[in-house]
Amino acid sequence: MLVASGLATSFPWSADAVPQPYPQLAVSSFMDMCIERGRRSAPIVPRSVMNNICQCSINYIQQRVSYADFQTLSQPQSPRQQQAQRVVDESVNYCIRQQLGV
Repeated sequence: MLVASGLATSFPWSADAVPQPYPQLAVSSFMDMCIERGRRSAPIVPRSVMNNICQCSINYIQQRVSYADFQTLSQPQSPRQQQAQRVVDESVNYCIRQQLGV
């Protein structure tokens, strides 16, 4: 998706370079949730831009959070969950800046 849009080169890694790839179902679920939340919070942002931000975000997260810790996001607050959530929040900010070229 990123390659087709020509934006893949603006990200420091590609989807193939993720050292801790998550199961495809987890990635798809994250992408669906991310795009839906993004569209609700910023309805004027084109879907293609939101898709790029979410793809960047899941790549960023996979670079920094093990799948086991990623799974804690749906659990009550724990130190592992809090750390994973910080990375998720950081990924969104990073990827929006990347998308906007800031």
